[in-house]
Amino acid sequence: MTFSSKIKQEISTTECTRAEYLSELSGIIRTSAEIKIYNIKVQTENKFVANRIFGLFKLLFDINLNISLRKNYNFKKNEIYVLELKRDTLKVLRDLGIINDKNEFLKIPTDSILSDEELTRAYLRGVFLVSGSLNDPKTSRYHLEFLIYNTEYAKFLNELLKTRNLNSKILHRRKGYMVYVKEAEKISDFLRLIKAYNG
Repeated sequence: MTFSSKIKQEISTTECTRAEYLSELSGIIRTSAEIKIYNIKVQTENKFVANRIFGLFKLLFDINLNISLRKNYNFKKNEIYVLELKRDTLKVLRDLGIINDKNEFLKIPTDSILSDEELTRAYLRGVFLVSGSLNDPKTSRYHLEFLIYNTEYAKFLNELLKTRNLNSKILHRRKGYMVYVKEAEKISDFLRLIKAYNG
């Protein structure tokens, strides 16, 4: 198991308030989901993350997601968990601060999702679960990164990290943007922020 996977396994069992769970799920869906009006789809190779997403939908909306497994033949022969929501999508997206009352997509989360420090921590935990990766601190290439596909959202995430004094930066990549943190001390601060204490 990679260092990232161990961190994700740990934080995917974090217990918190209903409002924090909403913020975490908002971070997950906004960062990684393929969103259509009548369908929301999330894919992950991490079974702990898949279980967390399934559990959050059940807890917050009393909805069982459809889950299927498929093989990933691109690089590694890992299984990919595909989670799909095919009903009540507009209500879910509104509650998660992803669309407004007119069903218009919002480029950044609504204020209610990030209205205090604990909600922001939960949101960042969700973002890390689905788009974050972290090298083993024993290696010389120790760094934290998030793979983001949208320019405005990459800038938003970068600013969110900077407001927590994490000295993050953005790199343009062929398939999107990498928001990253390099300093070991700042990475430790981020792990404490998302309540990962065994990293």
